[in-house]
Amino acid sequence: MKTMIVADFSTMRSALLQLVGICLIIAVFMGVVADTVVGAIAAITAMLPFMFLFSLAATDEQNGWERFRLTMPITRRQVVFGRYASLALLTVAAALFGLLLAAVIIGVATALPAGTAPAGLTAEANPPALIIGATAGTVVVIAVGSSVALPLITRFGMTRGARIVPLVVVLVMSAAIGFIGDGAAIDSALAGLVQWLDTGNNYLFLAVAMLLVVAAIYVASAFLSAKLYEGREF
Repeated sequence: MKTMIVADFSTMRSALLQLVGICLIIAVFMGVVADTVVGAIAAITAMLPFMFLFSLAATDEQNGWERFRLTMPITRRQVVFGRYASLALLTVAAALFGLLLAAVIIGVATALPAGTAPAGLTAEANPPALIIGATAGTVVVIAVGSSVALPLITRFGMTRGARIVPLVVVLVMSAAIGFIGDGAAIDSALAGLVQWLDTGNNYLFLAVAMLLVVAAIYVASAFLSAKLYEGREF
């Protein structure tokens, strides 16, 4: 698995630097122009892993690299678990980078003369619990999305899998909306959730709970992908 992780990051080394630069520009733009630190964090934490995932999947199909890799002393399960580990490591790194960027933005806004800093960038508008909760929420979204996309890409490849992923996402969202009920019920539930989150340290409690649940989903997805990849024919 370690070999696969090293191969993934070696393959994406130059592209990853470009992705970091692009995401950083977008995050700063969203933070300053849109007057939201949470938006800047979400941009960094979400864009880097997703762009990394699909760039790697596209690289697998170039010049027969995916088939050639199987001739090396590495099993198919190691390939899959290594890919999941690579994505998990980058997601954690992106989240930490987002938190660092948030601290810098808030620090700069705080250092500005009183009344000159945008209200949405001040420390008062961005308590630590909110920043950590927003970061954890973004990680959850990325992990769930990856848990859905990776088995499809592993089984069908990037070209075919990319066509199926949006369909699966739409079906899951439609089923969830149908299960929850009408828009009024959703609005009421969201209002209740926001009120609960604003009480004490519930942002942190919910963040930890979501991360534990999504970690279990991510691991289950890895084993499913390994099973699918073992039966795949090239």
